[in-house]
Amino acid sequence: MSFSFTSDWSQWNTWLTGGIPMDIPGNGGAECVEFLSSKQRLVETIVWTLILTCLAVVGWRIKQSPTGEVNDVRVPSRTGRRVIITLMALVFGIEIGYKLASNQVIWLLNPCHVMTAIQLYLLAAPSSALSTAVFRTHIYFMNGALLAILFPVTNSFFFPLETEIYWIQHFMILVVPFYLLRHGGQYNLEPLNDWGWALLAYSLQCLYHWLFLQPIGLLIQANLNNMVCPAISDPFHGPHYRTAAMLHQMLIIPLLGKSYVLLADFFITKFPLTKSKSHLCDPLKED
Repeated sequence: MSFSFTSDWSQWNTWLTGGIPMDIPGNGGAECVEFLSSKQRLVETIVWTLILTCLAVVGWRIKQSPTGEVNDVRVPSRTGRRVIITLMALVFGIEIGYKLASNQVIWLLNPCHVMTAIQLYLLAAPSSALSTAVFRTHIYFMNGALLAILFPVTNSFFFPLETEIYWIQHFMILVVPFYLLRHGGQYNLEPLNDWGWALLAYSLQCLYHWLFLQPIGLLIQANLNNMVCPAISDPFHGPHYRTAAMLHQMLIIPLLGKSYVLLADFFITKFPLTKSKSHLCDPLKED
């Protein structure tokens, strides 16, 4: 039985990217790959990897870690949690089905799909310091969902209800943390003056783009989250658009995460129509 790497790779590439309309600017293709020189890509990757690694180390050292067993003073409704898990899994499953049917599976690596997978884990995870750490970090990953809502890209959707599923998925990403914060316990946040988790989350998110999305995007010529070439609507469209993105996201990611916490605190502990408890975060039992 003969083995043809070229033939097998062609089949995999068709499955991953065969249905992506490369004629639409910003989706990918040879012109997208050639937008930046190899030298510039290498220099930017090395520089930002070093910077982000240093920031991740600093964030890890200054953050306040969840310790001990989580005090579940408010037991989440099993029915409510099951409904949300079912709905989110259904939406995510439909999204996966669209990507499989259209030969665009590679888009599942984009941050919003990863975010949905993380939230499914959080909804099902047992109480532990690990799930608390994941929850604290993921609060700062919601910038992608917000940007997707404010600047939607739906011109390549062709399946029935595909656009509607897009909106449902991204709104659920913003709503699920609010639901989890209402129950507290393992879904516990750091004090507002603790910026370590924000710094760590920013670094991890950006390293995912530079070290994972970029090489895969270059290999298969798919513009994963605009790491290969800029979006057509990018206000910083130009040879240094990625550095500009790193700088403005350095501000947006922490501020958006802290703003979300402030809004959640207002609606959960102060607003009469939605108030469910007197304080946002339940304490952790010390060892």
